[in-house]
Amino acid sequence: MDNYGDAGVCWRLARSLSNRDDIRIRLFCDDLNVLDKIAHSDAIKRGASLGIEVLPWSVAHSSEQLDQVADVVIEAFACELPAAYVELMAEAPKKPCWINLEYLTAESWADDMHLMPSPQNNGLSKHFYFPGFTEKTGGVTLGDWDLITQSSQAPASLQDYWQADSKAQRISIFNYRHAPLETWLKGLQTIALSRGNSFDIYICADQNISAEFLESSKSPQLNFIQLPFMPQEDYDWLLSRCDFNLVRGEDSFVRAQWAGKPFIWDIYPQSDHAHEVKLDAFLERYFEGSPSSLNTQGKMAMKWACPSTWWPNLEVWTQHSETWAQKLRDLGQLEVKILDFVKSQEISR
Repeated sequence: MDNYGDAGVCWRLARSLSNRDDIRIRLFCDDLNVLDKIAHSDAIKRGASLGIEVLPWSVAHSSEQLDQVADVVIEAFACELPAAYVELMAEAPKKPCWINLEYLTAESWADDMHLMPSPQNNGLSKHFYFPGFTEKTGGVTLGDWDLITQSSQAPASLQDYWQADSKAQRISIFNYRHAPLETWLKGLQTIALSRGNSFDIYICADQNISAEFLESSKSPQLNFIQLPFMPQEDYDWLLSRCDFNLVRGEDSFVRAQWAGKPFIWDIYPQSDHAHEVKLDAFLERYFEGSPSSLNTQGKMAMKWACPSTWWPNLEVWTQHSETWAQKLRDLGQLEVKILDFVKSQEISR
């Protein structure tokens, strides 16, 4: 999963909202062991320090264990709220603002679906909320990105691994198991030999690269650095410091864009190939307005073309990535837009 998938996105949003106004956050999760891995090994303790009450999903199924219903309920990724909780929502004197947070997509139909109401048989209404890359969608989460990445010192989990004085180009790798990483790295090796480049390659935990390959490919030009699994914030810092990032899923995909650096998005594969449509939609939007050579080569790179075919365009791609990150800022951040929507619903009642 992408930084442990939906849990990672929800943890990110909870952290972002907890930093704004006087907001109490409850986060229900069906696998706290997963959440622990990205929340400094203890999601409940870490959450408490941030003003986030982390609870097991089973609590939401029992009205006896809940003292009150939230003013705002975010149902992430069609998780389907427990019937007991929905019943409490329907019985509440003040009906909560119910938001169905959808997956991120650049497909054009998201513009029309964003904030569409869905009236329920029990008198409640929920609204579909689509993160996205246009003014008509809900933006993407920024959170504490600026605070985390402004530090010049590597975070604790990276201090034993970060090559601070290195002059090599830095690459981070965090992909799904199907990614053709060894083939891609062979292409990078070709660049090192033909162009004289050197690379520090930071490999996040459990990547599809064999120990035999790493040993046989090691050279003065290719320095492979195996990383442990790290907290969410520490991974953000890593992305911000690398010259190129290989990322996956949704959460790390968004962070790579905030980094303002070139990246390859390993999108989660679907059996009906819907992910290919989703990828193409993003590539069209992301590379829109870029130089024609980058538009062509960048799209090839995103689909695992040999690095030697597009690496000479890296500087142009970096400039484009910085411009894209600023566009995201100008659109407004998801956590801010959610709060603005909630306020608009309160005013209209």
